[in-house]
Parts: sequence; C-alpha cells; structure tokens
Amino acid sequence: MIKELEYHQACDLADALKLAGEFGSRKRILAGGTDVVVRLKEGTVDESVIVDVSHVAELRAIREEAGIVHVGACVTHADIARSDSVRLHGCALAMAAERVGGPQIRNMGTIGGNVANASPAGDTIPALAVLDATIVLASVRGTRTVPILDFFTGPGRSVLCSDELVTEVLFPATGARELTRFRKLGSRQAMTIATASVAVYFRLDGRHHITQARIAFGSVAPTVVRAPKTEELFRRLPGTPSWDAVRGAAQMAWKEVAPIDDLRASALYRKEVVVGLLAQTACEALEISLP
Repeated sequence: MIKELEYHQACDLADALKLAGEFGSRKRILAGGTDVVVRLKEGTVDESVIVDVSHVAELRAIREEAGIVHVGACVTHADIARSDSVRLHGCALAMAAERVGGPQIRNMGTIGGNVANASPAGDTIPALAVLDATIVLASVRGTRTVPILDFFTGPGRSVLCSDELVTEVLFPATGARELTRFRKLGSRQAMTIATASVAVYFRLDGRHHITQARIAFGSVAPTVVRAPKTEELFRRLPGTPSWDAVRGAAQMAWKEVAPIDDLRASALYRKEVVVGLLAQTACEALEISLP
C-alpha cells in the first residue's frame, strides 16, 4: 500500500527551489517518476513530502549556446535520444539514452533523475563522464556547478544538498574530429540494468592519431570510473590502429575496474567483459572492422 504523503506541484523553477528549501530532507523530488513511483509502491520512500517538478518548463529544454550543450534536468531519455543537437555534439549520451529501459521508461524517465539517483549502473553517467559534463545544482541560496565525477560519493550518494535541485547538465559540444560512443551489456538488451557499460571519447589529429582519450565504465565500481592508464595506452596507438592493437590497449581496463559479485554477474566476469566491451566500442568509434 502506498502511504499517504503531502504533495506539492511546482509551477516554475523559482517555486521548485522554494519548495525544495522549505521541505529539505523531508521531501522527495518527482520528475519522471520511474524510480519514485516504484519506491512508493514498495513502501521504501522515507520522505513525507513529494515535490513534483515535472511541469517546470525551465527544466525541460535542450539548447546549444556558445559551444556548450545544455540539457534540462527534466528532459526525458527519449527526447535526448532523438535530439539533433545531442546526437551531433554528444553522440555517446544519445546512445546511452536510447538504451535506458524500454520505451515507456525512456518516455518518462529524466536525465536529472538518472544523475540524482547516483547509481553506478546509471546508463547516462559514463557518457556524461567522457563528455566532461558538469552538473548544475540550484537552491534559493544560489547556483553551483560540479564536475560529473565529483558529484558522486558512493552508491546512491552524492554532494547534492537537501535544499538543492539538479537543474541542468552541461557539456562542451564535440566537433568533427571528436568521437564518442557508448555500449552496455546486460541479459536483456531492451530492459536490462547494465551488467557493465562503457563510454569513450577520442580526439583525433589530421593523421588519425588519438591525441586525447577519455574512457569511463559503469557497473564495475562503487561509482562510475574513468580509466586513466587505459586512456594513455589508447593515446599511444598508431593512426588507424588494427583490431589487435585496440584489443591490446583495452586489456589495461581489466586492472582499472573494481567490480563486485551480485545477482547480475560475478566480479571476475565483469572484469573480463569490460575488455571486450571497450575494444568493440573503440573500434566502432574509430570505424575499425571487427574480426
């Protein structure tokens, strides 16, 4: 049985911030509802107040401004997946949004909820990590920005204060020589929580050498993690590398993840998986044929 809760619907951002400050830790934010409604049915919501921000127009827009892509916290995964701006300037994020749940979840779930839940299996988070995204947090006290990986402090934990809302996700628009991709592995391709996921970012020079690399993994550590040693090996690859060279560089990922055993997979399986998942994702980005 769903317990009785106090409900408030914010009409605009100022109202949402006022409500967040007024109710603090007693409130649970409702945006898409894909997480909150399930928890309400399970009786695992401890808060006594629901603050509904789903109708706040300021949180529902995607725009590009001065080379920065702005994605409002209440933009749905479906809208992200079909956004021309995101597909062109943040392909990995569009790919990740396409893989969130099934159509119903994608049409309701929001990027702000995916980030605020702070799950190490959150599909959009590895993509945001390689896009060098920042999270915009706002309250009646003001606004601050936090680099994506600094936002998370552990599974389900973050630096979000009780009176703050996630209002936007920002990332630099990628250009013609910047490549990003995302993949995840799970037992069911459409609906699954990721057993492991990977996102990559490569900047190429005129000779197709990788001059900058960012690689992030999900579901293989307490939070989404970057892989700096693996990134360095990718920067050392020759221009237009072979599958064997890419696979060799990807082997370093085995040492840079720290998964656990759970119901979805063993730690050892996840370690093995990330190597192949990274190699395949990198080859897709670099347009290298798989064997």
